[in-house]
Amino acid sequence: MNLLEIVFEKLKSIFEVRLSDFFKNNTLIFKNNSLININFSRKSNSALELNGDALLVNLDHATPEEKKRVKEEIIDHRVQIEGEAFLVKHSSTNVKKVKENLPDGTEQELLDFYKNKLTPEMCKALEASIVVRNAFRKKEDITELKRGITRKYPSWGNNLSNMVSEGYFDDYFKNLYFDMLKDENFDINTYRRTVESNINSLPFTVFVTKYKTYDALSGEVMFKLTNLKKYGTGKLLIHGIGHGNVTTALKLCDKYKSQVINIKIELNPSKTVITTTLTF
Repeated sequence: MNLLEIVFEKLKSIFEVRLSDFFKNNTLIFKNNSLININFSRKSNSALELNGDALLVNLDHATPEEKKRVKEEIIDHRVQIEGEAFLVKHSSTNVKKVKENLPDGTEQELLDFYKNKLTPEMCKALEASIVVRNAFRKKEDITELKRGITRKYPSWGNNLSNMVSEGYFDDYFKNLYFDMLKDENFDINTYRRTVESNINSLPFTVFVTKYKTYDALSGEVMFKLTNLKKYGTGKLLIHGIGHGNVTTALKLCDKYKSQVINIKIELNPSKTVITTTLTF
C-alpha cells in the first residue's frame, strides 16, 4: 500500500460514516494511479471533494471529532508538511525523507522566531526548506523536495530555499530584525516587506556578511555585474547589516563606481542597515 492509499484509508475511516455516499461513488480512484495528490486546503465546498486527480480535504467543513482525528492520525504523524508540499505522485520516498529530516530543537526555535514576523506562507516554505537543507547535508537527493517547494511557491520558493541552505535565516534576517527594531518608528510590516524584497531580488543581490572575506565579496560583485550587464535587469543590490558590513558595502560601491551609471545608497537612522543600488 503506497502513501496516498494509506492517507486515503485513514480519511475513509474518519469520514466514512457521515460521507458514505462519497466513498461509494469513488471506489476506483486509485485505479491506474488516477489520484496523484491529497491537498489539505480551504478551496472545496465540503470536507472531501475530488478535483481532477486531487482529493481536497477542507477541515472547515469537518466536525470537531473529525478534525481531532485528522490532527491525531494524520497531521501529528507528519505524513506531510502543511498538507500539499510533498504529497505528489511517487512521493513515498520523499515523505520518508521529510519525516527523517524534520526540524530539530534548534531549528524549531528558529521557526518560532519567524512565526509572527513573516507571512504564514513564508513560514511554511521556511519549514519545508529546512527539511531540504537537512536532507542535503546527509547527501540525499533533494530534487523532488525542492521541486515541491518551487511548485507551491513559484515566484520565490526556490530563492527562499537557497537562502535557507546558505544560512541567511539563521543569521542575516535575524540580525536585520534586531537592527530595524532599534528604530523608533519600527513596523513589523516594513521588516516583512524587506525580507520578501530580499528574497525576490536574490539573483541580482550581494549580501555582505562577516562570513565572506572582502576579496570574496568583491569577486561576487564583479561576477554578478558582468553577467547582469549581459542578461540582467540593469541593477545590482548590495545589502549589509551592522557597522562593519555597512563599511564594507560602501567600500565595494567605491571600488566599482567607475563601472556603473549611478549608485543609490539607503541607510537606516542608526546607520546599521544599508541597501545600495548600482545601476548600469
